Amino acid sequence: MNTTYNTILHHANELIQLKGFNGFSYADLSKTLGITKASIHHHFPAKADLGIAYCQQKCDALAQLDSQLKTKKHAVDQLKGYFAIFESCAEQQQMCGIYAMQTDLQLMTEPLQKHVNKLAGLELQILSRILDQGTQAGEFAFKATPYQQAVIICCAVKGALMLNRGQNHGLFKQTCDASIDMLKA
Repeated sequence: MNTTYNTILHHANELIQLKGFNGFSYADLSKTLGITKASIHHHFPAKADLGIAYCQQKCDALAQLDSQLKTKKHAVDQLKGYFAIFESCAEQQQMCGIYAMQTDLQLMTEPLQKHVNKLAGLELQILSRILDQGTQAGEFAFKATPYQQAVIICCAVKGALMLNRGQNHGLFKQTCDASIDMLKA
């Protein structure tokens, strides 16, 4: 795929995780990349097009992650692998890109909303699978359904990332560790 296209998506990811989807403009991207806004519009005619491409790229990355996680025998190791993808966000005091997109959901076009919802749903599906596998293997025990537990863990981890933005006080790691402890059978 086009290098400029991928470079724009890469920098959009950084801005989304830092400011949210509506927190930046093509002018910000143009300044960061040293290219004209027209160059950005060539690849993404509207900002919604950029958002859709971003969601598609993230869906592909999540599918790859899921394949990698499935190679781990134990669900607890898969869960740790899931948490690991957010460590750089915590270190850089950034939001999760998926949740950053969701904060602006009501302001987005309907097609973009569908892509954001698909992305968020895929993340919960992967986490639910891990939790279900863990309960089936006797590694995890909880009263909620795997999907409900996935929502709880996802919200806790993403909330910890948000709190971590104000002051890096280790809440992300503490939340991940507590989530694993809470699940252990």
